[in-house]
Amino acid sequence: MLKTSSRKIKHKSNKLFGKYDRNTTMCSYLMLSIDIIGFLVFVLYPLAWAIRLSWFSYTGTPSSLRFIGWANFINIFKNDLTYWKTFLTTIQFAFYKIPIEIPLALFVANLLTKKLKGSGFFRTMFFLPNVISIAIVGLIFSNMFSYFGVMNNFFESTGLLESNMNWFSTKFAALTVLVIADTWHSIGINILYFISALSNISDDLYEAAKIDGANAWQRFFHVTVPGIAPVLQIILMMSIIGTVHTSDIVLVLTGGAPAGQTFTVMPYLTNTFVPGFANEYVNIGYGCALAVTTAIILALITLLYNKLSSKLSDVN
Repeated sequence: MLKTSSRKIKHKSNKLFGKYDRNTTMCSYLMLSIDIIGFLVFVLYPLAWAIRLSWFSYTGTPSSLRFIGWANFINIFKNDLTYWKTFLTTIQFAFYKIPIEIPLALFVANLLTKKLKGSGFFRTMFFLPNVISIAIVGLIFSNMFSYFGVMNNFFESTGLLESNMNWFSTKFAALTVLVIADTWHSIGINILYFISALSNISDDLYEAAKIDGANAWQRFFHVTVPGIAPVLQIILMMSIIGTVHTSDIVLVLTGGAPAGQTFTVMPYLTNTFVPGFANEYVNIGYGCALAVTTAIILALITLLYNKLSSKLSDVN
């Protein structure tokens, strides 16, 4: 009798949990399908569309679609000096920005992990610019660094400048403004990443280093840097990719001034799809070829970076 009852209970529980498992599985597939559909529609389809059109001459109308093979890619490497100039400007922008932003973010994060009074408030304040639209950031800094802007007034009143300066008259000055604006906008997220990494380093390691006679610099290079190395590699990779993707702030803040010299790769790609800086007419096929070429170069940079990172990790 007891065995029969236990079998019935077990049978009922199996039915109950079996139904629960099926419902959970269906719910999981439903939730995953949203991401899969989004990936197919907004990532895979545009990517396939761009790769296909890179082999065509296409100005936007069905009658203009004409297969031209490698012609777009040949033109990029043989004739399009402007594209390579914008790529060089992108590299310059990265070399100016990354060595400033990452050490500064690490320095601020190190201060904010000291459990000082008001550190929570300052974490919020440093992150706040990150949630502001990059176009708004561009407008803010274009007004600040305009000829009669607050920065010229400040530098003139302190004697650092004899008269107002046109910050967008030379490439170096315009890139400097771009670096300041973009660093102000993006440094907050890197500070949070570093705070998270620093919080995972045990205080015992610092205490042991102090006992061994290590000074502050030695503790930094032998305890802090190895402890944050994985996060540092990710931040550096994200910063490299981020500088290549820089577009909106360039268009809003400098507009390519002076004479298109501060245009980076992405604004140039954007302008190949509309009349303007890159072309006098719409050239969607050529724009797609430029996008594919840039994606391949970026993929090669990523692979090279990952190989170097893995080799450095093996050495350490």
